[in-house]
Amino acid sequence: MGWAMKLEIRQRSVANRITIICIESLVLVALLIVANHVIDIPSMIFGTAPVPANWVGVSIDLFFILAVGVFTVYWISRLDIGRRQAEELYHTLANSSTVGVYIVQDGKFRLVNPQFQKYMDYTEEELLGKDSLSIVHNGDREMVKRSAIAMLKRNRLDPYEFRVTLKSGKMIWAMETVTSINYGGKRAVLGNFMDITERKQAEEKLRQAAEEWRTTFDSITEQISIVDRDFRFTRVNKTLAAAVKMKPGELIGKRCYEVVHRTEAPVPACPHSRSLELKQPVTREFFEPNLGIYQEVSTSPIFGDSGEIVASVHVARDVSERRKMQQQLVIADRLASIGELAAGIAHELNNPLTSVIGFSQLVLNGEVTDEVKKDLEVVCHEAQRAAHVVKNLLAFARKHVPVKKLVNINEIIEKVLDIRTYEQRVSNIKVATHLASDLPEVMADYFQLQQVFINIVINAEYFMIEEHKGGFLTVATENTGNTVRASFTDDGPGIAEEALEHLFDPFFTTKEVGKGTGLGLSICHGIITEHGGRIIAESKPGKGATFVVELPIV
Repeated sequence: MGWAMKLEIRQRSVANRITIICIESLVLVALLIVANHVIDIPSMIFGTAPVPANWVGVSIDLFFILAVGVFTVYWISRLDIGRRQAEELYHTLANSSTVGVYIVQDGKFRLVNPQFQKYMDYTEEELLGKDSLSIVHNGDREMVKRSAIAMLKRNRLDPYEFRVTLKSGKMIWAMETVTSINYGGKRAVLGNFMDITERKQAEEKLRQAAEEWRTTFDSITEQISIVDRDFRFTRVNKTLAAAVKMKPGELIGKRCYEVVHRTEAPVPACPHSRSLELKQPVTREFFEPNLGIYQEVSTSPIFGDSGEIVASVHVARDVSERRKMQQQLVIADRLASIGELAAGIAHELNNPLTSVIGFSQLVLNGEVTDEVKKDLEVVCHEAQRAAHVVKNLLAFARKHVPVKKLVNINEIIEKVLDIRTYEQRVSNIKVATHLASDLPEVMADYFQLQQVFINIVINAEYFMIEEHKGGFLTVATENTGNTVRASFTDDGPGIAEEALEHLFDPFFTTKEVGKGTGLGLSICHGIITEHGGRIIAESKPGKGATFVVELPIV
């Protein structure tokens, strides 16, 4: 027997009982009226004079009772007709409803509509009498109890969601509301139940997609943000937040120029302002003093439904390294030009020097006084020295294809010191060498090592001259077993501890502005590393500095 038929029989039984009770009550009242008019009850009880029967009164009273009875039966029949119509409508709605409907009493299912049976994958017989909480997922039962009680007490109006375990063991998501009703003379719970599994799955996919988007957004190393027309952040990634030492949530609603540039208005080169004006992407590159870096900022407009710009996407990249590389290329190009110019000058000087040396030697071979001969010897010697310097300059300035071969470190160091002899003499710099005689050869490019040693020596000379207008430079080589070590120790001012860790970084310099490019030591580091060796600096402020170059022995 279907759940609707059971409900209908039970409701009809109630209506029939009401009708019978009404008729029995009217009959009892009629008997009492007849007895009161026909039988002299007061005279029988109190012994008073008998009163004759009033049959007219009986007729009137009975007629009145009959009218009341007809009226009552009429309205009960009308009520029953309305009830049946309501029941038929309710049955039709419940049976055709896409929402599961059930009645629970004493914790058991008493009625379930077809849709609820379909949701649960149970038959009506399997559900009736079943514990209503048995279908709820174990992890959600307490929540369902609390939510249902709150709703029955009118403390909660919105539906609650929970997991349900079907007959097959499959889990679905459900949403329901409950209300308290009277069923069979006892309190019961009427529930409306809907399967929301597809919606929850769609929500989970959206959540995962949003999470993936957030993860991607925050993992990008560029500073990314979304800025509205009022220059306020609506979204920022972690890279931007870290750059300004704030959390992403703290930046939302703040004006971008106040946070990044620390100004009270947009900066003149603001690409966002330009995008709002032109309605197209804009890219600007500038130095941001607040962050201490060069930035390339690109803005791409976001358009609303009506075609107006509502915001723009900002992508800011740190291009400091790129700018440094560009500067390095410019400096390298200048150095190459200077080298070519020096080579040209050296060639021009070489010709007259050759003439000076040749003619002075011819004169010396002739008959001259001792005094003149002595002067000519000085001229010839100095001309030869100048020619030697020019030869070294040409060798250093000449372009060389890097070629590694077996070389002796001592020979390269002696050549470098020879080139720097004049500068050291006029700058009051003394040099002491302790070069190991049994030094093995290493596989290296001669001219690249020469460049490394010249850089180290020139740096030492500069700081000793700055410190005390001269100084003492000690150069030593030794065989450590696996490597050849060359050390250059000066008695200059030393190097601060915080500067040591950045000493070989490109463009880092401790020299005054305009006196150093910060490229020399970084180039040296690159050359020695490429040779499989290492270059280190050891120093304490006020106690000079030592640069050590180590190269592997073949």
